[in-house]
Amino acid sequence: MNTNHMHLSRRGVLSGLAVLGAGVSATLIGCQELPTGSSRGRATATVAPTPTAVPPGMTLATFRTPGGTPVPDVVWSPDSQRLAYCTWEQLRICDIATRRTLLLYQDDTLDCINALSWFSTGTGQLSYLGWRYGPLQVLEPASGNTLAFYDFEASSAFTTVYMFAWSPDGKRVALASDYSVTVRDAVSGQVLVTYPRNPPPGGQPSYIVAWSPDGKTIASAGRTHAVQFWEAATGRPLHYFPELAQAIAAAWSPDGRCLAYMVEQNPMAYEDQLRPVQIIVREVSTAREVLSLAGSFGIGMGQASTLIFPHSLAWSPDSRYLAMVGHNTEVQVWEVERRRLVLSYGGHRDLVQAVAWSPNGRCIASAARDGMVLVWGAPGD
Repeated sequence: MNTNHMHLSRRGVLSGLAVLGAGVSATLIGCQELPTGSSRGRATATVAPTPTAVPPGMTLATFRTPGGTPVPDVVWSPDSQRLAYCTWEQLRICDIATRRTLLLYQDDTLDCINALSWFSTGTGQLSYLGWRYGPLQVLEPASGNTLAFYDFEASSAFTTVYMFAWSPDGKRVALASDYSVTVRDAVSGQVLVTYPRNPPPGGQPSYIVAWSPDGKTIASAGRTHAVQFWEAATGRPLHYFPELAQAIAAAWSPDGRCLAYMVEQNPMAYEDQLRPVQIIVREVSTAREVLSLAGSFGIGMGQASTLIFPHSLAWSPDSRYLAMVGHNTEVQVWEVERRRLVLSYGGHRDLVQAVAWSPNGRCIASAARDGMVLVWGAPGD
C-alpha cells in the first residue's frame, strides 16, 4: 500500500478535551526504506556489522537527519526493536535491525516537538509534547493514528507545559507546567490532583515530573527546592531534597531506590551557550547523596528558550549504571554505587541533548545537535 501523502485526522477521544482549530492537521509523509547516502530531504542510516557480543561503546547504527537538524529527544520501544526521535515538527520511528524508517510523522501546527515517551508495556503508545504550548498527543506507532489529544492552550490553568510522565499502569498522566503539576485521568482527561494544592501567586513552575516505579509517588520541582516528593493519589507533600537550584531533568531508577537529577541555577537562558550544571543521585527515602558530578549544558535548539532537555539522564534496566549528558559532545556512563566512570562515548560532533537505554539493556541511543542519533553498545557484566 502506498502511504505517501496519507492525511491523518486528530481524533480527540477525550470528551470535551480536544479543541481543534482551523489548519490543525497532521500528515504521514511515508513509510519507506531510506537509502544510505541520499540526504536531500531524507534521513539516512549507516549500518555497522552487528557482532554476537556488542563491545561497550561500539557504534552499531547512525541515523542522520536532513540538513543536520538538531535532535532534542530519543526513546526506545518497549521491545527494544524500534527507536523514535524528533526534529522540530517531525517524529521518526526506525527499525533497529534493518535501519529502515518505518514512520515519518509531521505536525505543522507546532513550533517544535520537545519530549517523547513510549509507554512501557506491549506494543505501547508513543506520546509527544509540543514545545511551550503543547499539545500532548498520543499516537499508535504502527500507523501514526492519533489516539488522544490534550490541548493545554484552551485551558487558562496552563500557559507553558514543560514535561509529562505516564503512570506505570498508563491510567494517569502527570503534566508539569509553569503554574503547577497536575495529574489527569488518561481516559476522561479529568484533573485528579494538583500540586501544590494551592499554588502561590504566579504559580509554582516545575520543569520535571517523574513517577516512582510503584506509581505511588511523584517527584517534581518547586520554588524553594530542586526536587519535591508527594503522593500521586492525593498531592500530599512528603519530603524534598536540599538543593535550592532548579531541577531541569530527572530519572527514577527502575528499582525505585534512587533519583538522578540535573540542576542549574538559572534555567531561563536567552543565548546559545554552555552553562554549568550538577548531576546528582540521591536515595529517595534517606536523601543520602550517592553521586555528584559537575558538568555543562546548553540550549540545543539554537533559539531563545528554557534550558530543558528532559531525557538527559538514563538508567540501565538493572539500576546499576547511569548514562548522562552534560559533558559537551560526550556521553558518560557511571556505575553509581561505586562512583566509577565506566565509559565515555565520543561519537558526536556537537552537544548531546538526550540519551536512552534500551529496555533489554544491551544498547544506548544518544541524540545531539549534530543531527545524529547514534546507537552503541552499553556496558554490562
